[in-house]
Amino acid sequence: MGLLSTHEAVVWWEYHHGKPTSDIFSEYEKPKHIPDYIFSILAKEIDSRISNPKEAEKEKEKISRMQFTSSAYVSRVLTRAKSKIEDSLKQHANSHRLDIENVNGEKGILTGFDYQANTNVYIVFTLGLGVIIWYEHTNYGGKLCDGTPYDPLAQTDGKQCPKLEECRETLDTILKEYNLTLNPKEEEMYMTQQSIRIFGKLGAKQLPRYQRETQEGE
Repeated sequence: MGLLSTHEAVVWWEYHHGKPTSDIFSEYEKPKHIPDYIFSILAKEIDSRISNPKEAEKEKEKISRMQFTSSAYVSRVLTRAKSKIEDSLKQHANSHRLDIENVNGEKGILTGFDYQANTNVYIVFTLGLGVIIWYEHTNYGGKLCDGTPYDPLAQTDGKQCPKLEECRETLDTILKEYNLTLNPKEEEMYMTQQSIRIFGKLGAKQLPRYQRETQEGE
């Protein structure tokens, strides 16, 4: 899973799909299948390092179900995940020499500014694609996503942006993992505009609260 352990990845996913830590524990108090999205990522990792199909299937079976011991444990797992993610976001920002404006490990996003490129930069953690670094831009080589000239008076070859599929996968991954939605108007936007809306939604996202497990007698 790269940066996060399997437990951290599952808790992170469930937390960002609206479940406080007490609810996550309740669901996994008894062994339960992990989310399909998480399993598919782990299965690919297993296939990449284990060539024997039978051994690979055994490993997949081991990680297909999960059980947590308490709500307090789930909270600790989430805290560890947040800390790892925040540290990673800062490291990437420093390596790109960005001026950090805001970092939120709980939401998995860092916003900064690149003075050399004179643009805003968004760094987002994802389970599927790792850490994403997105430079805010209005066009790519003078073209919009579908090849339309950014400048109405300019001419282009008419071909769509070569980064179109990569950008679409990136934004769709963020939408899916952080359980964000676009309204019909936003869905019709070019990704250069849509991306700003998505990062704004992530930064403003309301998160479920931590809920401490109530001990008997309290």
